[in-house]
Amino acid sequence: MAIRFLSTIEKWKDFSNLAYYPIYLEGENWISTEHYYQYKKFERTDLEFALRLKNLKSPKEVKKLSLKNNNFPKNWDDIKLDILKKAVKKKFESYENLQNLLLSTGQEELIEANPDDYFWGEGENGSGKNMMGNLLMEIRSKIQKKL
Repeated sequence: MAIRFLSTIEKWKDFSNLAYYPIYLEGENWISTEHYYQYKKFERTDLEFALRLKNLKSPKEVKKLSLKNNNFPKNWDDIKLDILKKAVKKKFESYENLQNLLLSTGQEELIEANPDDYFWGEGENGSGKNMMGNLLMEIRSKIQKKL
């Protein structure tokens, strides 16, 4: 049986990048992993916009506004996984309750139940890459090996 998560699924909402879990990364505080990720997406091509995103209070606002700007690096698809992995790893290293929640999933497959996202999520018909789920399973495996 797989575990399906999304910011709107109460039990697993903390797995989402829209969850309010501040992280400290690269010498700065970030309200959420979504803030960090979207800032990194635009920092080299539209710094003013990136700073605007960083200073928004809500991760949902950050995601919504970021979708209105296509001025990100041409190589974004090549680097986005490593950028988010760095942030999500930091999030789970920083919060014991999140580690415990992740460990509570045992060996279950984790699936981001986002019908609109075919890269990070499963997509509408399950044909998505589920990279967010894969990332969480990778982090879970590393935590399990340390125990």
